[in-house]
Amino acid sequence: MEYAIVDIETTGGTPANSKITEIAIIITDGVKILDKYETLVNPEQKIPYNITRITGIDDAMVANSPRFFEVGKTILEYLKGRTFVAHNVNFDYGQIKREYQDLGFEFEASKLCTVRMSRKVFPGLPSYSLGKLSKSLGVELTQHHRAMADTAATTEIFHMILEKDKEAQEVDLLSMKLGVDKLPNKPGVYYFFDFEGNIIYIGKSICIRKRVQSHMNNYKTPKGLKIIENIHTIDFEITGNETMALLYENMAIKTHKPKHNRRQMKTKFPFGIQINRESDYHFLEVVSVDQDSETVLDFSSHRDAIGFMKKSIDNYELCQKINGLENHNRVGSCFRHQMHNCHGACIEEESTDDYNLRIENFEEKYGSPNEDGIFIGRGRKSTEKSFVILENGTLTGFGFISKKASFNLGSLKLMSEVFNPDRDYQSVVKTMRRNGNFEKVG
Repeated sequence: MEYAIVDIETTGGTPANSKITEIAIIITDGVKILDKYETLVNPEQKIPYNITRITGIDDAMVANSPRFFEVGKTILEYLKGRTFVAHNVNFDYGQIKREYQDLGFEFEASKLCTVRMSRKVFPGLPSYSLGKLSKSLGVELTQHHRAMADTAATTEIFHMILEKDKEAQEVDLLSMKLGVDKLPNKPGVYYFFDFEGNIIYIGKSICIRKRVQSHMNNYKTPKGLKIIENIHTIDFEITGNETMALLYENMAIKTHKPKHNRRQMKTKFPFGIQINRESDYHFLEVVSVDQDSETVLDFSSHRDAIGFMKKSIDNYELCQKINGLENHNRVGSCFRHQMHNCHGACIEEESTDDYNLRIENFEEKYGSPNEDGIFIGRGRKSTEKSFVILENGTLTGFGFISKKASFNLGSLKLMSEVFNPDRDYQSVVKTMRRNGNFEKVG
């Protein structure tokens, strides 16, 4: 494995409107330097004064330098077949890719970012900018913002990363092999396959690429490493929004029963928020969910349930003490009442009718247990919509339909996915109300 460590200087701005003024490349095998290349580049446009102040490169310095098309073939010889490494790699990679696009050539390479790798291997540093990171790690950087000086510092940091964390190197190489950086940053469902073509894990996310990358970064835990070690290929389905991702993930897990989704096969949403009416002042509480639980909302983790309850207490001006977020047995008012942010239900200054009305407003927004209707949301592409059908509060259909099609109940049911409407599907309907990404049309 050989790496091309790259740094460029430009005229400033985005790749669409800037040009390269200098490029440096160091070839390394991860331990020792094998080759070097550097050149100034005539950008064929003016270099702004504020950029010259940073880099020291002005119009006179590059006037007789080669233009990019004159050195493009040489640069490609250094980059071809090697992993592209840079500090904040998307900037350097994007700029070089754009230069080649202007020449009618599509440049593609696997890439690694020493900013991201440094955050993982050297956590807790004050800054991960190249200058400050070099200082923190004792790396010499004498001419910051000149390409070869920055490339040399990046190379030394890269060597330190590989030496310190061999596992991180292996995982990054696996990520490149699996094409994680080419996955879409859109809502959907993703599938991990083993070497025999079996699905070993199914997940969903509003940003597939980001979520899969978090799996790859989870190699420090036994469960995370066990999954990573068995991934051979990755596939995905775009769903257009989070609710559809949840529905299709739930259906896929119960169809394929992947070995690393065993907990989710029992229930995807083991915790819920219910309204307790046993005392005069009603309150919200997080409970473990079973088939008989009458929850307003369900969640995949206790933390998510508590987080949403806290947010709802703020939004509906409820009392933290009554809702169990402060010691209920403590004498006196809650802390927020002392700060004039509570109506005083905790010391009976507010009537039960006024207080409980806000609890009812919460239930009315998120509960709607017997609602009927067709709900329409974003589709997988611009020409379609997603749909969800509720009958007497129960999910009876979901899928995708052309924007031009009529949204009548009969045709939508014919186009619906076939599924067993268990409690997990009903819990997803609750997230639809919570996320607000569907509109009722019938």
